[in-house]
Amino acid sequence: MTDHEQQRRRGEFLQRSKDAQEIWDREIACPSGPLPGAVLDVLEHDDGRVGHVQLMPGRPASDINKAVAAIEETWDLLPGSVVVDSGGSGAELWVYRRPSAARHHRLRPMSIGSRRGQRDAGGLFDGEASHLQDWANRYAHSWKAMRGGGPVDMERFLRRLARLEAGLTDCTYYAGPGVPGQG
Repeated sequence: MTDHEQQRRRGEFLQRSKDAQEIWDREIACPSGPLPGAVLDVLEHDDGRVGHVQLMPGRPASDINKAVAAIEETWDLLPGSVVVDSGGSGAELWVYRRPSAARHHRLRPMSIGSRRGQRDAGGLFDGEASHLQDWANRYAHSWKAMRGGGPVDMERFLRRLARLEAGLTDCTYYAGPGVPGQG
């Protein structure tokens, strides 16, 4: 690749990110938009966009989830193409060109942008054991409802099963044998 080609591609990348930012400011973060005053730091990736959303003080991160349909409409996306990984006063926003890519993202066991900290006594990284416990409890709840003949959202059931299985698979590669605290 020539220097000229590299500069051209970089310029196109920066322009696409700038265009996405302008649309966000005009349609989503405007006073009449679903997230007034929200700031989006956005970058393009091969299959869409990723960005960090910062809300106005006092606005809960759950507001971003409520704005997903408006975000999809603004960027002319199919329903189900946006993933929100929220927490605190902001969130990571993953915008995909296809809903299947967003679905694949949702099935990943651990957060895409997570930073791994220290390992605990069992060899798991910070937070992984609690994630696995939470996922196991949610799956068990769905399993009991299904076995009891109650109504079950099969997509949710399968998503919980896939996430739990993937999380366990990830952890088996570096977790120590046995249960911590039990000889």
